[in-house]
Amino acid sequence: MEKSYILVVDDDETIRILVESILQKEGYKTTSVENGQKCIDMVKVAPPKAIILDWEMPEIDGLEVLKKIKSDEKTKSIPVMMLTSKNDISCVSQCLEAGANDYSAKPFDHNGFIVRIKKMLSK
Repeated sequence: MEKSYILVVDDDETIRILVESILQKEGYKTTSVENGQKCIDMVKVAPPKAIILDWEMPEIDGLEVLKKIKSDEKTKSIPVMMLTSKNDISCVSQCLEAGANDYSAKPFDHNGFIVRIKKMLSK
């Protein structure tokens, strides 16, 4: 069975490389972009099975990107995991209320991250 295509969105190249590496080791196909606008553009052209989305990015932050994705009929069903250094309960609540399917704080446990991705994709 072919694994899902996942879009990784983070302005930090090191994080993008790390997350893609973890996902690829599990057999997932990945693409990454470094900002919110590129994410929005990419989702319209080649919708992924899931998005791993950072919150703190220049220009359009991840929360705004999440709201745009979840408010569009064509993209609202794409599962989104927020992966961010913001780790207080109000941030988690904001993301979940805006439609995030999961939330993980940086730094993150690689094994737990994969378990969460598999669970998110199985819904």
